Amino acid sequence: MTLVRMFRGCGLLCLMLLLVAACSSRPEVHKKSTFTVVPSEETLYVVPFTTIMVPQAVSEGIFDRFVDALIEKGVDRKYNVVILKQGLKEIAPDWLASHYYITGDLFAYVEESGCCSTTIRSRSRIRLFQPGSTEPVLMMEYPREVFFDHDYSTIEQQRRLLARDIADTLAGYLIDALSKG
Repeated sequence: MTLVRMFRGCGLLCLMLLLVAACSSRPEVHKKSTFTVVPSEETLYVVPFTTIMVPQAVSEGIFDRFVDALIEKGVDRKYNVVILKQGLKEIAPDWLASHYYITGDLFAYVEESGCCSTTIRSRSRIRLFQPGSTEPVLMMEYPREVFFDHDYSTIEQQRRLLARDIADTLAGYLIDALSKG
């Protein structure tokens, strides 16, 4: 009888650890062998993110906060951050090939609501291109899932928190990768 209780307790503990691990994700970072540390005083150009079926409040929140976080975190490294107003198709390929620039995608956004709780899932991806490279030398993908009870939060509040988390996390990981390699 005690052995059964021990296994139940162990199973419950494993389930709780699995749930906690699922809620605390980190970006997957992929660097190509051609990636090099970005020198100080360099300008990073940010292209408006591509969004696929993501609420405008979320996508704008992510992009605006991402740029603000890049500027804030890049101050120590003296990176200049400039937002490009046009999409990649409107920018001359030879100009792009001679600059550091960042693109992003926001996709796979799903909200599943029931009577008492909601789950929000989203994926985000950013890519860094270095001068002389037509392929990204650094790519980060960040899957996120948020679960909340309607008694303690609202969808609008959780959307804002999700946007802030995605933007701050990706900007932080990107600045670390740019400066430390």
